Amino acid sequence: MKKSGVKNKLTQEQLARIREKLTEILNYEPRIGVFGKTGAGKSSLCNALFGQDVCPIGDVEACTRNPQEVFLNMDEKGIKLVDVPGVGESQERDKEYGELYASLLPELDVVLWLLKGDDRAYASDEMFYENVVKPHIDQGKAFFFVVNQVDKIEPFREWDVDAHEPGDTQRANIDRKVSVISEEFGVPRSKVIAVSAAEQYNLTTLVDEIIYALPKEKKITVFREVNQNFRSAEAKQNVKKDFFDVAREVIEGIVGVGTIIGTAFEAWVNDAVGGVTDFFSGIADWFSDLFK
Repeated sequence: MKKSGVKNKLTQEQLARIREKLTEILNYEPRIGVFGKTGAGKSSLCNALFGQDVCPIGDVEACTRNPQEVFLNMDEKGIKLVDVPGVGESQERDKEYGELYASLLPELDVVLWLLKGDDRAYASDEMFYENVVKPHIDQGKAFFFVVNQVDKIEPFREWDVDAHEPGDTQRANIDRKVSVISEEFGVPRSKVIAVSAAEQYNLTTLVDEIIYALPKEKKITVFREVNQNFRSAEAKQNVKKDFFDVAREVIEGIVGVGTIIGTAFEAWVNDAVGGVTDFFSGIADWFSDLFK
């Protein structure tokens, strides 16, 4: 394949501008909001997804009364997890939380609204979704209903403890629950993900859907911070492709090159540009480690 010749065209000023923009993208700190009724397992899900005890867990009473913003991976780049108070405690608190939710939503990149798998009453969830959340979703906010604790859905004794998955009848009931929630809230089935944080069931699917829903430039830091056990090969390729697309747009916007596309650009980043500055070779090493 013919060399692009771009290597020789890069000035120190261009390199500095490219370095600044790509550093900004790689160091972006996404904010994920975890909402839902008290007892839905918000903190447990956060802890499972990110592989560390990032949020307190209370078995008896609601333990999260104020939004808790936790910065994960303190190595100059990471993700901000916002664990918010659960609705459904009291009418007075729900009014207070409604104002809180409305103020937080515009600042979040992803919103996860948790529902209990064995819950049959979603009145308070529907009220908050329709009045507070939906206006932001209609504007393009990445949003998912996460049906947690599905291992408790009847017949719960069917749950395969060793395989960490439901039995046939239980699986059918879980699928039915997803359909009911999709209809009740008026959202596509793809926006309703059934999981069990305690059993680490279907968390890879949830991570995949979050990754696919994010803008290209925001995927990389979310993907980097989730538990490695829940990174699918498909999501890895999606993130890698989208980052190279973003990087190409950045570099071509500065250098003015319109001919470096697809695998040619990937080779250019890993080879030709990597020889110009330690920054780019550092990116190549970082990518090699993340996507190995």
